Amino acid sequence: MHRLVSAKVIFYFFLLAVLDGAVMPAFRIGSVYPSFLYLFICYVAFEWGAPKTVYVAFWAGILRDLLGGGLIGLEATLLAALALALDFLVQKMERQLSGIYFFTTFLFVFCAGALRLLAGYAGDLPPSLVWEYLGAIAITALYTSALLPLFNFLTDRWFGHSSAKQYELFR
Repeated sequence: MHRLVSAKVIFYFFLLAVLDGAVMPAFRIGSVYPSFLYLFICYVAFEWGAPKTVYVAFWAGILRDLLGGGLIGLEATLLAALALALDFLVQKMERQLSGIYFFTTFLFVFCAGALRLLAGYAGDLPPSLVWEYLGAIAITALYTSALLPLFNFLTDRWFGHSSAKQYELFR
């Protein structure tokens, strides 16, 4: 577990924001592309624990608000609220189940996209387009979740996380 206010974490955060804003649109499939900032929020929830997830989600939301335009603070608020739910879910789930990280990441990204759609276009979007946008959000969540194993491997390498467990002899 790392301190959030360290040069390594802050640099990684901005690197992910640059990748989201400048590089990932080149890997667009149709109209969707993945978000590394969403993956980082899920990574922090899975690996670093509950207290840090809300802070990471808030700052990821601020960066996405600045990169994407729109209301400043909207996505930051939505992601911080979703991070609370994600923390609760991660604490209660059985982590040994196959595919649970993938499903949780999919659910987080889908809910973030759906809430942003509802908050950004509440009442202005025709009902016929809502299903089209929800389909695009589902494909985005699937695409983002598919990159989770590679992202977790690279992030573990960046932060020097070892998969070997250390056991305590005395408590």
